[in-house]
Amino acid sequence: MVAAAGGASIRCTPYVAINTRALGEAALAAMEGGRRACLLGNHGLVACADTPAAAVTLAEEVEWLAGTYLRALALGEPAHLTDREIGEVVARFEVYGRA
Repeated sequence: MVAAAGGASIRCTPYVAINTRALGEAALAAMEGGRRACLLGNHGLVACADTPAAAVTLAEEVEWLAGTYLRALALGEPAHLTDREIGEVVARFEVYGRA
C-alpha cells in the first residue's frame, strides 16, 4: 500500500521550522518524482490528490500504514520487497482501481 503514495517508500523530511520557505521546499523535495504523500519531520503528514476527499483518503491510508509498520517493528524487522518487486507494485498502482 506504500505505492498508493506514489513511490517505493514514503519519504520523511528532516525537521525544519514552521512558517518558513525551507519547510515548503523540504516538502516539495520529498514529493518529487510523483510522490503524493510525505512526512514532515516533527510536524506530520502531507498528502496531495486530485480532490480534497482523495487527499484525506490517502492521508488516512498513510496513517494506517505508519501504525501497521510500527506494530510490525515490535515483532522484529518486517519483510521488505526487493527494488524490482516494489517497482512492479508502483507500476500497478498507476492503474489500480481504474478497471
